[in-house]
Amino acid sequence: MDDLKNLRTEIDSIDKKLSLLFEKRMDVVSRIVQYKLKNNMSIYQKDREDEVLEKITSYINDKSLEKPAQKFFESLMKISKEQQERILKDK
Repeated sequence: MDDLKNLRTEIDSIDKKLSLLFEKRMDVVSRIVQYKLKNNMSIYQKDREDEVLEKITSYINDKSLEKPAQKFFESLMKISKEQQERILKDK
């Protein structure tokens, strides 16, 4: 049986990687909003969100995690849209 401390250390390591990836994603989001501004595009792109969710579902090996993964990415995309709105507001 795994030791709880070791499992928590493993989670901490994963969380660190997720945090760095989140920050990297938000950097790309800021560049996307610049593109959308220049090309007179709206922040919300339903087709793109649907495409992302479909891709994510295909990446998940454990099918019991498909719905939670979709929720996770829906939340992430909501945060991304909010970040884009903040950037636009500050312009």
